Amino acid sequence: MLAIFEIMKVRNKEIFEIHASYCRILASPIRLSILACLDRRELSVSELAESLDAPISTISRHLSTLKSRHLVLSRQEGTKVFYSPADPRIVEACTLIRTILIDGMKKRGEVAAELNVAELIQDD
Repeated sequence: MLAIFEIMKVRNKEIFEIHASYCRILASPIRLSILACLDRRELSVSELAESLDAPISTISRHLSTLKSRHLVLSRQEGTKVFYSPADPRIVEACTLIRTILIDGMKKRGEVAAELNVAELIQDD
C-alpha cells in the first residue's frame, strides 16, 4: 500500500509541474488576450492581429507557443490558417480568474462597481 501512495505522490508532483508550466505559458497578457478572442469563434492570424492591435509577427509567435503546448488548434483554409482553443475549458478557466480579479478590484474600489464584468473580460 505504501508503494501506491509513493507513486501517487510522484504523479501528483508531475501534474503540479505540468500545471506550473501551463501557468508560465499563460503568464503573458497577449496570450491571454488571444485566448479571450478565440472564445467567440476561430480567427486567422490577421484577424487576431487586427483585433488586438498587434503586429502579425507577434501574434504568430504567441500562437506558435500556444500551439506547441496544445492550447490552440489550427486549421488551414486556402492560404489562411484559423485558430481555435484546443479545449474550451482553458478559456473558461482564464475567464474565471479574470472575473475573480475584477470582482476583487470592484470590492476595493479600484474599478467602478457598476462596470459589467463581461465587458472587461473579453476583448472586442
